[in-house]
Amino acid sequence: MNAIKSFVMIAIASLAIAGGASAALAATPTFPAFAGPPSKDNPVVRPAAIIYSGDSSQFFAGAGAHRPGKLHWTVWNSTEGLGSGENWINNCTPSCANGTFSQYPVTLKVYRVKRESKFRIFTRLTVTFTGTRPVDSRRTFTWKVSYGDGFFEIG
Repeated sequence: MNAIKSFVMIAIASLAIAGGASAALAATPTFPAFAGPPSKDNPVVRPAAIIYSGDSSQFFAGAGAHRPGKLHWTVWNSTEGLGSGENWINNCTPSCANGTFSQYPVTLKVYRVKRESKFRIFTRLTVTFTGTRPVDSRRTFTWKVSYGDGFFEIG
């Protein structure tokens, strides 16, 4: 987990917070949509989940007994977002399709807004485990988020 550099297939793109993002995001049905006209003063896209592995075997979402819920965001404005949920990790045993997910409670912080292509995005995602955590994981780590070649990337 410390060396993950994955192309984000879904929800990191929903960290886009201003003009032009809604049209690009509309092509992928899993992206949240803007409510009202998007602007730097109306950053209403709050991801329900953040999938950070290319095969969806690792992601952040809300707690749930048998399936993920939505992330809970307590702050979401033009400079930062603060949320909580679970880090869902599939053990992929005997295969990822038949594996079992483990859940680890986390808090999330997104910040450092930058214009990337036609998006204004939060370029930092800090994750803090608030209870047990996966083996080989630090209690807190920060990923850089960038955009290029049509993909959002973390690393």
